Amino acid sequence: MLYLYLCLALCAMSLTFSVGRYLSAKTRLVQKTIDETIARKLSVSPIKIELARLKEENGVMRNLLTDMVENEASLAQASYMSEADKARAIDSRTSRRREIFGEALLVLRRPRERSAFRQFNI
Repeated sequence: MLYLYLCLALCAMSLTFSVGRYLSAKTRLVQKTIDETIARKLSVSPIKIELARLKEENGVMRNLLTDMVENEASLAQASYMSEADKARAIDSRTSRRREIFGEALLVLRRPRERSAFRQFNI
């Protein structure tokens, strides 16, 4: 009689374990399907497109800032120069600074133009 109870207890434990694994696998499958659906919906979402555009513009601005820093440090590295070379270097640095600021202004104006186009549906 003891063996019968022991066998029934083992069967109940194995059945419970099997049902638990089945429900856990089913839950994971449903969660995976939900995650895939959310990812698919977000991949075409305007928010994701806007985020990608902002990341690109952030990279452009980071490059412009790096150019500005390199431009400002370029004259400091060459300490022993003749007066003519120093004047040329200063002129070159000034013209490069204007170019960089012009590029930065162009990048900063682009989002406003895009938002104006979106606003009027052009």
